[in-house]
Amino acid sequence: AIIPFASGIPIILTTITGGLVGTSGLVGFGGSISGVNIVGGAIDLTSLSDFAFSLPRVGTITALAAYFSTTAELSLVGTTVTIMAQLYESLTPPDNNFTPVVGTIVTLSLPLTGFIPLGTASSGLITGLTIPVTAATRLLLVFSATAAGLSLVNTITGYASGGLGIA
Repeated sequence: AIIPFASGIPIILTTITGGLVGTSGLVGFGGSISGVNIVGGAIDLTSLSDFAFSLPRVGTITALAAYFSTTAELSLVGTTVTIMAQLYESLTPPDNNFTPVVGTIVTLSLPLTGFIPLGTASSGLITGLTIPVTAATRLLLVFSATAAGLSLVNTITGYASGGLGIA
């Protein structure tokens, strides 16, 4: 099965002092939310919108693709921003608490550096995965960014999408 993800509206990613992940974006099926804090590695959707889906059967995650296209120009002279996507899961019994699925970080290439025009695209793909998932597990796709160089505090806005392969 192929599970599609698309942000619908642009998401906003931030980096904070030290170039670390600031706020992230959650992407669902034509919808998204920005401003999500993933510091500490966990996400609690209790007071947020729900962009997760539930697995109807057991399966194996085999691949994850991700794409990001800027919707605002950026000046990143002397700075490189790297965008990543990762799956998060809420295990059985499912609840609103999500943790990263180990092995599912997709680092998008073309890192953003220098003058970034509107519509600059970055994408990534990981294949050959054999990550088992159980029925009723909830999955969520999360986009984030890090920075290195002169400007470590940044805001990146763009459309995000992806696809998940489950056998």
